[in-house]
Amino acid sequence: MSIVTKSYRKNILRDLKSNLSRFISLFGIVLLGVMMLTGLVSFAPSMRLAGDEYFAQQNVFDLRVLSTLGLSQADIDAIAGVEGVQAVMPVQFTDLEARWNGDEELSVVRMQQLPADPVSQDPANLNRLVLLSGRMPAAPNECVVHTIGYGTPIPEGTVLHLPEDAGLGRTEFTVVGAVQDPQYISNNPETSTAGDGTLDQIVFVPEGNFTTDYYTACYIKAAGVQGLSAYSDEYQDAMDTVADRISGISAGQCQVRRTQLIEDAQHQLADAKATYEEKKAQAQSEFDQAEQELADAQQKLDAALAQLNQGEQEYSAGKAQLEAQKASLPQTMTGGADQLLSGQEQMLQFEDQLAQIEMLVNLKQVADPLLDYAEVALNNARHALEEAEPDDEEYTELRDMLAKAQSAYDNIYNQLQGYQQQLDEGKRQMFAQGLISSPNLSNTALVTEAKAALRQMKLALMSGQLDLSTGAATAYAAFDAAESQLADARSKLDSGWGEYRTGQQQLEDGRTEYLTQKADAERQLAEGLQQIHDAEEQISEIESGEWYVLDRNSTVSFVTFAQYADRMEAIARVFPIFFFLVAALVATTTMTRMVDENRLQLGTLKALGYSSASISSKYLFYGAAASLLGSAVGMVLGFIVFPSILWEAYKMLFQLPTFHLRFYPGLAAISVLVSTAIIGLATLEACRASLREKSAALLLPRAPVAGKRILLERITPLWKRMSFSQKTTARNLFRYKKRFFMTVLGVAGCTALLLIGFGIQDSILPMVAKQSTQLTHTDLTVSLNSSQALELENGLADKLETSDAVESWGAFYTHNVTLRSSQVDETVTATVVGAQDPSQMTRYFTFRDRKSGEGLPFEADSVILTEKNAEMLKLSVGDTLTVDSPSGGRVDLVLTGIAEDYIFPRLYLSQQSLETLLGEQPEWNTVFGQTNCADSDQEDALRAQLLSCNYVSSVSFTEDLTRMFNNMVTSLNYVVILIIFCAAALAAVVLYNLISVNLAERKKELATIKVLGFYDKEVYRYIFREIELLSLIGAAVGLLLGTPLHQFIVRTVEMDRMMFIRSISPLSFVYSVALTMLFTFGVCFFMRLQVKRISMVESMKAPE
Repeated sequence: MSIVTKSYRKNILRDLKSNLSRFISLFGIVLLGVMMLTGLVSFAPSMRLAGDEYFAQQNVFDLRVLSTLGLSQADIDAIAGVEGVQAVMPVQFTDLEARWNGDEELSVVRMQQLPADPVSQDPANLNRLVLLSGRMPAAPNECVVHTIGYGTPIPEGTVLHLPEDAGLGRTEFTVVGAVQDPQYISNNPETSTAGDGTLDQIVFVPEGNFTTDYYTACYIKAAGVQGLSAYSDEYQDAMDTVADRISGISAGQCQVRRTQLIEDAQHQLADAKATYEEKKAQAQSEFDQAEQELADAQQKLDAALAQLNQGEQEYSAGKAQLEAQKASLPQTMTGGADQLLSGQEQMLQFEDQLAQIEMLVNLKQVADPLLDYAEVALNNARHALEEAEPDDEEYTELRDMLAKAQSAYDNIYNQLQGYQQQLDEGKRQMFAQGLISSPNLSNTALVTEAKAALRQMKLALMSGQLDLSTGAATAYAAFDAAESQLADARSKLDSGWGEYRTGQQQLEDGRTEYLTQKADAERQLAEGLQQIHDAEEQISEIESGEWYVLDRNSTVSFVTFAQYADRMEAIARVFPIFFFLVAALVATTTMTRMVDENRLQLGTLKALGYSSASISSKYLFYGAAASLLGSAVGMVLGFIVFPSILWEAYKMLFQLPTFHLRFYPGLAAISVLVSTAIIGLATLEACRASLREKSAALLLPRAPVAGKRILLERITPLWKRMSFSQKTTARNLFRYKKRFFMTVLGVAGCTALLLIGFGIQDSILPMVAKQSTQLTHTDLTVSLNSSQALELENGLADKLETSDAVESWGAFYTHNVTLRSSQVDETVTATVVGAQDPSQMTRYFTFRDRKSGEGLPFEADSVILTEKNAEMLKLSVGDTLTVDSPSGGRVDLVLTGIAEDYIFPRLYLSQQSLETLLGEQPEWNTVFGQTNCADSDQEDALRAQLLSCNYVSSVSFTEDLTRMFNNMVTSLNYVVILIIFCAAALAAVVLYNLISVNLAERKKELATIKVLGFYDKEVYRYIFREIELLSLIGAAVGLLLGTPLHQFIVRTVEMDRMMFIRSISPLSFVYSVALTMLFTFGVCFFMRLQVKRISMVESMKAPE
């Protein structure tokens, strides 16, 4: 018996060697199936375990509390006292724009305080930073930096410059290290309310740098959740419980906080009013002083202008006089000569006159004694006459003598009077000519002064003669001197005019500067007054505030990481099943054919008394060996290579140092059991079918398939036109139905897997582009804190209207609400969207049915829900949708349309439906718009401009969303590519297996046609034409099979808030068929050698 057993074992090994190609085929199929199963299924748990390990290692918060009014120390103490709270860590942070040393552009940074001991292992030290390089801050002016996303790390030693109003005690910090904040494990961009709205870095500074007296957030560590996975329902339930307890104390704390804020604000408002009045008075004083200085300057300029004008007049007069003198010089010289001649004539006349005067003086001097004698004689004669009597003879003589004396006296007297008159006339003439000093001079003085005047005249005449001779040269010299003086005067005038114009320009500049400064001061005062009014209004509008109790699901990085793990888990639930189904089909075909080929051995062994179990064990060993070996190699690839490749793709998105390869014994056991069970069951079924026959039947060849007419033979015109080889191929295809269906199904499975892989790419990659180009026509979204942003003068509305970058914009109402349906118990969250102008709904959004492509009308009562939400709630048009109103309560709305949408879960409402939901007029809190920004720089500039407006909380662009989704889709695409690669490898193995089995089954047939004289090429065409046709048919069936499977997988792996594209690109059908046929041609070409090696003699001898 031992000899028989030993021979049987040798027979098993001999069969293993002779069927090595089949063994390798089974090994490859099992390897791919196990690799897909272990690699995909293990990856999501590994991600979650890495997340849990990281959260525990860095003591990441469980909950956090944010308040609209900030958190006081009393709030922190109240939170710490809540049941279920193990530790709390309040923090202060603020977002602002700052400049790194050496960088001209501003960066948006979040300044956040460090705990007292950042490296402490105290449970209260939450969100422990990971030190990547450098050291932690030791001085108050030092900091460490976490760089967001793909930003460039900040080198150590770089200085950060903050604005003066940053709210910190200093404005400069020096980088001493780089850290990773465990809250930001993904490379997704983070939003901010400062700058361009995108956070660049988080800067951690030592405790005590912040000057504010309140906390921005409070991080909480919950008690009793250690050991629970952060992704488990138990953990989430515990968080919900603690969050509800914290929410329970929020109302009272918010009311206390409101009262405190109002009191503080009123004190600050009073100080602000006093400061405003002080600055207003100071500004008015400065205005008055500046105006007086301007008036004084104007007065000085006016005086200078008058002096300059006078100087110009004097200059013009001097210049005209000089020109006149130059022009009159020749005439002056001629006149001088004439004057000399006239002077000589006058001098001669004066000499004559002087001679006459001297003569008259002399005559008068002579006549004066004669007059005295005549007077004496006259007196004597009169006396003698008076003494004589008329009767005396002498009386007549005396009377005659008296008459003669009287006549002589009168003559002398008259001559003297004539002389004196002539002298007096001469005096007057000489005085008039300026020759004597007085017209009343004595005759002697007259002669003396006249002689002196004559001498002066002679001297003047001599001087005039001299001047006349030298006058021309002197005149020209005087002209040159005058011209020089005029040039100096012109230069001084020009200089004066220049100084005047400079002074005038300075005055104008001073006046302009004064007006500008006055306008700025008045504007600042107006803004200050408006701020006071706004502050008064804000104080009156201060509400009690609200606490937001958030868990880790509020952190984008954690949510994104969890979603990726969920997507991988969804993919792992689907693809390995398809792989193993194809593997089961191929294994069944392989083992069935192997058993059929060994009918003679089966019959012999059964005749020798071997039991069915013993006979089957031979084939079970064959299948189990292939299965176990394939499982072993597949697990190595699945637990090591596959996750490594996937994590390399995911490392572009996540920074998680705790991720490492893990081995899951349970999963390994399941993969071995599944693969072994599939191969084993296929083997047992093949053995059972053959061993049911009797030994005698097994020792006989299997009866050939009965020949029957196929359908094509009944189509006579077609059949007659077919060649012999074509007819043979047609008969072989349809006569051996088992081989036909096994081959077609195997190829169909491979094609379907390829189509699913390419189809997933079609469903994911163009999703964002289709959403942003065909369905949503806005590239700008502005979120508002209040609708007042659109009402303020020079506010957001004015900037949107005047900005060249904004083409159009509209005011909308948006709010996240919970949707319910009577068809399902679950709820979904969507964003309500309503427009102030109803026409803008259809301008910025396209409403259409995805399947028909027809547009949906948007009317006065429209209620349009996006397709993904409608599917989740199992709603159709006309059904009632229940919405949790933002104002409280629930409102029923009738669904009027279901719109195609891929990214945004939204509920679009008309104004009428929106007012029904809210119960009041909506407050427009969002702006959608279209811009012409060509690049990110223009977007950042517009973002900064809009963020500077009051009541604007955030500004985002479609490009931001596109970048974020592209990062997510890119990493998921790596997974899809890996799946496509594995599907292609499976297709190659399956086709090789099916073709090799087909050839093995038809060895005798091929040997026969060789004996009949067929050439090798004809043999190739004979056999491979069938295989290629079968592959083509299988590919067509695979397309039919892959389309619904693609739909199923897409719906399975979709994210909660997104809907993947449900259609497949025509190119993907072409690629799937082309790859299938490429593998078919490749395997056929490779199998030519095997066909060529078929021995005609041995094949003819071989029993069937």
